[in-house]
Amino acid sequence: MQAADAQSASPPFPHLGAILVGGDIDFVNVAHIGNVQAAIFTVYPGYNVGGKTFAQQVTAVKALNPNIKITGQTNIMELASYEKVSTDAHYPEYVAVNTNNWWLRTSYPGGSIVTDTFGASAINIMSPNLTGTGQTYRQWQAAWTVSFSTKLAPNVDGVNTDNFFYAPRDSGDYLQNGTSQSASAVAQNWRNAYADWVTQLRAAMGPGYMAWGNVADWRSGSIQGYNQVLNGGVFEGAIGMSWSPESSSWATLMSAYATDMNALAPFNGGGPYLIFNQDGSLSDYQGVRYGLASCLLDNGYFYYTPGPYNTIGWFDEFTVNLGAPVAGPNNPTNGTYSNGGLTVWQNGVWRRDFTNGIALVNPKGNGPQTVTLETTYKHFSGTQDPSVNNGQSVTTVTLNDRDGVILLRVNAQPVPDAPTLTVQ
Repeated sequence: MQAADAQSASPPFPHLGAILVGGDIDFVNVAHIGNVQAAIFTVYPGYNVGGKTFAQQVTAVKALNPNIKITGQTNIMELASYEKVSTDAHYPEYVAVNTNNWWLRTSYPGGSIVTDTFGASAINIMSPNLTGTGQTYRQWQAAWTVSFSTKLAPNVDGVNTDNFFYAPRDSGDYLQNGTSQSASAVAQNWRNAYADWVTQLRAAMGPGYMAWGNVADWRSGSIQGYNQVLNGGVFEGAIGMSWSPESSSWATLMSAYATDMNALAPFNGGGPYLIFNQDGSLSDYQGVRYGLASCLLDNGYFYYTPGPYNTIGWFDEFTVNLGAPVAGPNNPTNGTYSNGGLTVWQNGVWRRDFTNGIALVNPKGNGPQTVTLETTYKHFSGTQDPSVNNGQSVTTVTLNDRDGVILLRVNAQPVPDAPTLTVQ
């Protein structure tokens, strides 16, 4: 059985993730890599870092945590200037794109190649041009990507496609009719092409592997054609960037989170594997609690980064074993935020119950709030922010505006009874 075929039950909460795509990374030596359950790794033809091939790196990481799900990173919509150099690992991709005129041009076939939003040469992912063997760009790219990812590393769990946008960011002659179309005019064509890309990728990988994608902008427009296409991916910049949905409001953040979770499909009884990414300072303990508690209202995998995607920000809260979600005072059906099972609990504060404790989050703009617990809970003992994580027992807790907290049950106390209906 391939490693990708083996699926375990959902790991205890908090679910943790990692995005490790910031250059050449010796994954097995990244601090805390064995403690995360969903990760995205850089991969390219001939990858060898720390004396290990990609397959050997994946094997070493899975020896630390056999249940971790790992996908290799790819990007099908652009080529950077360095990737056009004959000594670069992606040069064969450049040759294929150039030979078959798969570029996105201002006008087809001879207009200028579009420089995209990220400063790279744009590829027309919906090009109908065929290779000499009758392959579309998406078919060729799928076979090529698999050749240096799942084929060489059968112990990886699939492929993550970056920039899985709801619409392109740039104008160009996508339809190859001699004129330039706006991004909005071809948005559905773009989504159809990405959906077909996943079809081709799955055909090339085989049924034992997952397809993930960077779904960070799905909140911004129609995602018709994307429903249940992917098994996971990245909710990039959920918190901490100028363009983050949380910069507008907590409700906007959670609406985006729900959109992504509802659109993704489980795989072999696990997932979906959505990595909830927050950017910020390693000393912003309140901000971490706020982001983690927000993530805990659903089943995403929390990843905090202080900068480039090559480290895992680590906090005391990550060592707490909350166990599995259970029904609670504001969640009688043991649901999630995305399926509507959770409702606001008290004074605008949200809550989710687990076998070993609870997570509380006070949304931005709600002001400081004190909530009364139905029984005694306790803070866990930590070293990073001992004023909060002090091991003390409490029956009330005060949260600052834009704050969160994890509390543990005392003496394995039973879960509070959820409301029941009485038949008259």
